[in-house]
Amino acid sequence: MNQKAFLQRMDALAFKSFQGVSVADSARYIFEGTETPCTVLLDEDVQQFTDDDLAPIPVLFDRITLQLSEVSPRKGAVVCIVGSGRELKLIKQLRGDASTQQWEVADAKSP
Repeated sequence: MNQKAFLQRMDALAFKSFQGVSVADSARYIFEGTETPCTVLLDEDVQQFTDDDLAPIPVLFDRITLQLSEVSPRKGAVVCIVGSGRELKLIKQLRGDASTQQWEVADAKSP
C-alpha cells in the first residue's frame, strides 16, 4: 500500500467515526449537474490569524474538509449538507494533501 492509499484509508475510517458521533456530515457534492454523495467536516466561524499579523483583526469564515477518495473538489462546486439542507459553494482551496482538501465556503444561495 502506498502513502496516498494509506492516508485515504485512514481518513475514511476517521470520517466514518466522526460521522458516528455527529462531527462529520453526510453531504452531496454537486458540480456541473452531477451529484456525488460524500462525507464532510464543516467548521463554522473559523478565525484566520498568521504570525505576521501585527494587529490581528478576526475575519470569520466557514471551512469544509472533503475526502479526495469521494470527490475531486473544484472551485464553484456546491456541497449540500444532508441533515440541514445548507448549500455551500467552494470559494478557495486553503490546503490539501493526498487524501483531503480544505476549502473556504460561502452560502450558495446568497447573492
